[in-house]
Amino acid sequence: MLILGDSHVGRMYPYRRWLGQHTTDVSVRWIWQGGAGINWAEQQVGRCAGFRLVVLMIGGNDLDAGWCSPYQLADRIGFLAHQILQEGAETVVIPSLWPRSNVNYNTRARQYAGIMERRFSFDPQVTFWLWDRRQAWRNVDGVHFLHHGYRQAIRYLIAFIVWVINHNLW
Repeated sequence: MLILGDSHVGRMYPYRRWLGQHTTDVSVRWIWQGGAGINWAEQQVGRCAGFRLVVLMIGGNDLDAGWCSPYQLADRIGFLAHQILQEGAETVVIPSLWPRSNVNYNTRARQYAGIMERRFSFDPQVTFWLWDRRQAWRNVDGVHFLHHGYRQAIRYLIAFIVWVINHNLW
């Protein structure tokens, strides 16, 4: 399995041992770049070869910076997911974007989530995963969470990955 994304992936990385405790038969590789956006992720497609499951955690920086609309972001991430499948992945999981302190960003992130849910609700190889929004993960700098927020995030990630494995979606 490959977890590919922006700084949120890097901030979850210290808690990776928890993932191994619940998915002992799955090898996990983590690739991230702070401040990364969809352009960076598109350059990483070749690194996705050989992984059955790819978790693609990208897009928040693009949406926050205003480089694209929710529809444009959904188009590009959808295209990227299918490029990853062409590299040999069996399943691509795209989690929804995490909330930030910017209200305008959060509105656009919810629009993006609605687009992605509709677009991938029947795709057998690309799964859009809506994070549990009831969690109030406080932002440290308007973007990143406190440590307990990342601990909670990795728990959600573990639960979802175990669900994917148990349902033979990869």
